[in-house]
Amino acid sequence: MATGVSQAAAAAEGATAAENTPPGSEPRNLVFGTAPTQSSTYQDDVTNHAADGNTNGNWAAGSVSHTNLESQPYWQTDLGASKKVDKVVVWNRTDCCTTRLSNFWVLASNSPIKARSLTDARNQAGVTAIKVGTLSGPSAEVKIARSARYLRIQLEGTDYLALAEVQAFGDEVVSPSADAQRWVKDSPFGMFLHFNMSTYQNKQWADPNGNPADFNPTALDPKQWAQSMKDTGMKFGVLTAKHHGGFSLWNTAQSDYDIAKSPYKGGKGDKGDIVREYVNAMHAKGLKVGIYFSIWDRHNGDSTDLVKKQLRELLTHYGKIDYLWFDGWGWQVPYTKIPYQPVRDMIRQVSPHTVVANNDHFGTLQTSDVIVYEVPVQGMPPTDNARPLDASDTLDTNRTWFHTTSTGAPRPASDIVDNLHKANAGNGLFLLNVGPDRTGRLPQTYVDRLKEIGSTS
Repeated sequence: MATGVSQAAAAAEGATAAENTPPGSEPRNLVFGTAPTQSSTYQDDVTNHAADGNTNGNWAAGSVSHTNLESQPYWQTDLGASKKVDKVVVWNRTDCCTTRLSNFWVLASNSPIKARSLTDARNQAGVTAIKVGTLSGPSAEVKIARSARYLRIQLEGTDYLALAEVQAFGDEVVSPSADAQRWVKDSPFGMFLHFNMSTYQNKQWADPNGNPADFNPTALDPKQWAQSMKDTGMKFGVLTAKHHGGFSLWNTAQSDYDIAKSPYKGGKGDKGDIVREYVNAMHAKGLKVGIYFSIWDRHNGDSTDLVKKQLRELLTHYGKIDYLWFDGWGWQVPYTKIPYQPVRDMIRQVSPHTVVANNDHFGTLQTSDVIVYEVPVQGMPPTDNARPLDASDTLDTNRTWFHTTSTGAPRPASDIVDNLHKANAGNGLFLLNVGPDRTGRLPQTYVDRLKEIGSTS
């Protein structure tokens, strides 16, 4: 989980969508995922940080596109085709130097803006140019109301140009998929199972260079997990097949840092495969299968190729995976490094009806089928929402995800039932975390509390 990480609010908040669109639709950010250029780059900066969906504006977090100190620096992008643009939203850096983004111009055109000087760019035929003096907050909204393919942000004087994000909205919208809407309706309650190397290192984020021999459950019992879900009235589970430390609970062909290198051998005396044991136990109880997968891999590195190959293993070796829950993407591994759309397209090709929940805290359907609310960080989602939501919470009073010595007593059943009803009222499912202990079983106090929840929900 992205514990303690605060992300920007929904990128398209307040934007005006086209009329007569399906319920739950949101305006599409036309800039997201484009390939910008700029007049120069500061310290080998990446120009597409301002097109990665992340508006938090922190340089150290890799969320700012930044030029050198120069006269009239600019940033620009190609939307790929002429599109209706109602407005452009320009987001400022937030960690320092906020006054630098002042006296700048937003330029829009259907032809490439090639001029280097601001005056020549503004005077180019077909260019609309609008000046912004100073920002009164973290962003400035500029009404354009024209068709455009090319957008440029350019300073008037001499300074650095630092942009957290540039967004453009018009008449294009993103609508919830039928699969996602059906999933949250038919799967209102599920169990999150944080169980991985962290359990054995007694920390929430495991050392990515740990010893596979540390992972050694002595009484692993996915059947107990599944039975407890049934007793609680749950419809599905989500198991942490790979967390941020990169240790895989299946025998992946892409890495030696996996269950096959651990002492655990499974019930058949061969190389263990906890994902398979989990899937089999779920199917035996008529439960739907969810898998947690961290895009951020601190052991093997961040690679689109690795992500695609490991996801292909998970999506083709175990039958249908109903729910794929991503973490670390957008806030640790930016979409500039591992783009969202190629990975999502691959999932659709391999497993067309798998629903994706992506814990990037961006609050947009452009990077997730289901909008995730990490409840200990963000609170419960609104109850007047038409988009499909996932409210992920912990049963632990101390809000731990993996079972460690810091894990406390289970929360009162009334608290959990109340949050379940709130999530379901807001077109959302409720995903309740219960971490198996070092034996591989759910602690009995938690099993008892889950039964109580099931009898009162």
